[in-house]
Order: sequence, then structure tokens, then C-alpha cells
Amino acid sequence: MRKKLSPYLVILLGFLGVIAVGTCLLLLPFSTYHGISFVDALFLSASSVCITGLSTVELSSTFTGFGQAVICLLVQVGGLGFVTIGMTVIALLGGKAGLSGKRLVSEAIGSSGKLDYKRFLFRAVLITLVMEAFGFFVNLIALRESYTGGKLVWISLFHAVSAFNNAGLDLFGEGMAPFSGNVLLLLNTAFLTIVGGLGFLVIIDVLGARRWRKFSVHTKVVLVITPVLLLSGTFLLWFSEWGKIDFLNAFFMSSMARTCGFSTQDLSQWNGASLCILDVLMFIGAGPVSTGGGIKCTTFFVFLAGLLALLRGKPTVVFHREISRETLTYAMFVTVVGIIYAFLIMTLISVCDPQLSLTFIFTETVSALANVGLSAGITPQLSVMSKLILAAAMYLGRIGYMTALFVFKRRWNRSNGDSVRYVQADIVIG
Repeated sequence: MRKKLSPYLVILLGFLGVIAVGTCLLLLPFSTYHGISFVDALFLSASSVCITGLSTVELSSTFTGFGQAVICLLVQVGGLGFVTIGMTVIALLGGKAGLSGKRLVSEAIGSSGKLDYKRFLFRAVLITLVMEAFGFFVNLIALRESYTGGKLVWISLFHAVSAFNNAGLDLFGEGMAPFSGNVLLLLNTAFLTIVGGLGFLVIIDVLGARRWRKFSVHTKVVLVITPVLLLSGTFLLWFSEWGKIDFLNAFFMSSMARTCGFSTQDLSQWNGASLCILDVLMFIGAGPVSTGGGIKCTTFFVFLAGLLALLRGKPTVVFHREISRETLTYAMFVTVVGIIYAFLIMTLISVCDPQLSLTFIFTETVSALANVGLSAGITPQLSVMSKLILAAAMYLGRIGYMTALFVFKRRWNRSNGDSVRYVQADIVIG
């Protein structure tokens, strides 16, 4: 009897394979004008596939039209990669998922196993194409005074794909700083980022149910926590950088911290408090089953709800539904593991590049782990080893913190139940 391949390993190898192919394509002589090192090609391929947006080189002056098209394709594949990989997992499981399989599908696709996966895949692709087409046409209007002809068309398309997939990669040359006063471009970019960060399950639910009372608890949580994070981030950044940033750009930066990474500001000139606010927003990230990263806003919501319920001594209830102990434990575990990963990677980079500011290193680390792409400008200054560490961090953030751990799980296709029961131990905590 053939042994089934662990679905967790499928996810790891799937993303690694796409990153490897992308690296090879970017290294082709006709992909760049003057060549690129293997490490930079690997870094950018990982950044594109993991829809992060960090880059060690300037895209428009480094890559030819073919190279830019490869990057755009990698971003698109990265944005929808979890769907196709999730479908592969279902096929490997023969259409049946045990407890471990369901947890994987829940993480990769966002389903408890009661989803019509083929129908979901079709709708996800359709939503992606419609939203990117909408963003493309709005970009044509917003950028018509800065570009003309084929360049206007290509940059508008590339930017729309990058924005909806929360990638944060651009072809503007100087980033979006020159467009800080372009209201239409900023609002369109923020809109695409926010919608992409909601998650396909939420979008499909909203389009199908159309009424609040018919929405799933998951949809309600995402629709509540998303504006709270956006607005709180906007006001905090506005006050923290008082006099240096207007309200529109504060809102734009708050929405970009949801794991997109475009920036109209020079973050190296921001104060420590503002960078801390960005770090928190990036760490939380977008919604599950979205093109965004982070620990996910639902994880943060469940974590807070569980903490408040513990303080009140009551069950964790949201929207008249009780959150299971398993979900609470998983949310807290993901949060803690994410913090551990962040501090471990920050420590490694600070050892490799001790001359860099620890504050900037931490922002770079969280940005990579949460697949955001915001940077205080230190990415090109990183050593080869730090670039490899950050590439690994982007990969880790994209496949999921828990997937990386569960790949070592031996009995992945069996129930976690155990016939042996042990006497409970009393350990003093706190």
C-alpha cells in the first residue's frame, strides 16, 4: 500500500517549487538589463510568490518587460496559490479529511470540509479577475498625467495585480512617494488592498447572503475587526506623525499595513512610536483565505475575546455563538509562535548586520514574516546571510507558522484522540 504524502509537506514543497522556478526565470539574461545575483533573484522570487513586496533592487531599472511580467505572474500565483495547493491536498486525501487534514484545509483554504472546493476555486478566480480589471481601469485614469501609451497600460495593470494580491511591488521607480497627492490612485490602491485582505470566503458570503443576519460568524468578525483596525491605525499614525502626514496618507499607510506594503512615506524618518504602530498592524495582518498575511485579524479577535472572557470568568461568546476551546487554543498558539519567530529572526539579522538600527530591523522582520513589504529602507543594505534569513521568513509567513511545525507531525492522517488518560497535574502559573 502506497504511503500518502503529508499534505503539510505538499504545501512546503509547492511554494518552494514555485519560488525555485521564479528564481531561474529571473536569472535569465533577457529578464534583466545588467544581470542580477542569485541571492537577489531568490529574494525577489520569494517576495513575489509570498506576496510580501520587499526588494533588494529597483524593479523598473533592473528588469526588462519579460522580467517584470515574470514578477507579475509570480505575484498572481502567490495570491491564489493557497487555493490551488488546497485543492491538491484534497485530491491527495481522496476527498476525505481527518482532523489533521481539516485543520490543514482550514488553514490553506479556510474551510471546515463542507465547502464545494471546485465552485469556490472558480469564484475566487472570478473575483480576482473582476477586482483587478476594475483596479486597472481606475489606474488608467489616475496615472494618465504621469504615463502614456503602452507604459501607462502596463504600469496600471501591474499595480492593480500587485495591490489586490497585497504584494506591494511597484514599477514607479521611486515608490509611491511622488503620488502622495494623487487621491484617486491612493484610494483605489487602498480599496483593492482592503478587499483583497477581507478574504474570498467573506466576499462570497457577502455577495450571496447580502444581509447581516445571514452572514456567518466568520464574516461578521472580519467585517467588524477590519474597520476597527483601519481607523484606529489611521488616527494613531496621524497623531503620532502630527504635522508630517495628512489624514489621507495616514489612512493609506494604515491600509497598507494590512500586508500590502506600498508606501508614500519615508519610514526611516518616522519616530519609534509610529513604527511600533505599523509593527502591530502588520503582525495582525488581514483576514484568512485572503491575499494578505500576518497572524490574521480573526486570530487577533479570538485572542482578545478569549482573554476578556477569561478575565470575566465566562465562556467566550461572539455574536451569540460560543468559540470552541480548540479554536481558542489554536489562536493563542499561533499568536505566541508568531512572536517567537519574530524575535528569533530579528536576533539573527541583528547578529549578521549589527550596524543597522534594531528598530528598523524589527520592522523589516515583522514586514517579512507578515508578508507586508513596508521597510525603513534597509533592505538593500542587508548582508547576503540576512537576505537569505528574510527570504526564509517570507516563505514561513506565507505557508503559515503552524504548517511549518506540523510538517514534522508523523500521524497527520489520523485522529488526535488517545485512549490513554493521565491524572491532571496542578502547576502554579503567574
